[in-house]
Amino acid sequence: MRLFFFVGLIGGCAGSTACSVKIFRYQIMISSIKAQIQRTRSPNGIFTPRFQGRTVDDEVLSSVMAFFGFFILSLGLLSVALGLTGLDFITSVSGAATTLANIGPGLGAEIGPAGNFAGLNDVAKWLLAIAMLVGRLEVLSVYLLFTALFWRA
Repeated sequence: MRLFFFVGLIGGCAGSTACSVKIFRYQIMISSIKAQIQRTRSPNGIFTPRFQGRTVDDEVLSSVMAFFGFFILSLGLLSVALGLTGLDFITSVSGAATTLANIGPGLGAEIGPAGNFAGLNDVAKWLLAIAMLVGRLEVLSVYLLFTALFWRA
């Protein structure tokens, strides 16, 4: 069950219509972690994250890290909000993940592979519907709409 949950958070390739976290973001994050470990081990060395043989710019790296931060923050806040509507832990977390990442069924008896979302209360359904939009339209793009700088430009 846990493996199914985590595998669902791996999305498609860049440019595909698959949702969740795109594979290239995981690759860039892993490359960045490797470079940081090498810097820690050899502080005088010069180690840069690479993706497909090319150096990853700091802007790209910060964008990927910001995406992961916002994705995890959204997942956590949505899980807590669903828990406050009366859903159990497994239903809250898997419901948040399945809608934010648009990956299909959740886990548990109610929204699992044999269930559906029909039995959830109205507040939970609204939260999950908003999460589906945020996940489908890309997390950073939606949150950008809530900044004053976006509307002034």
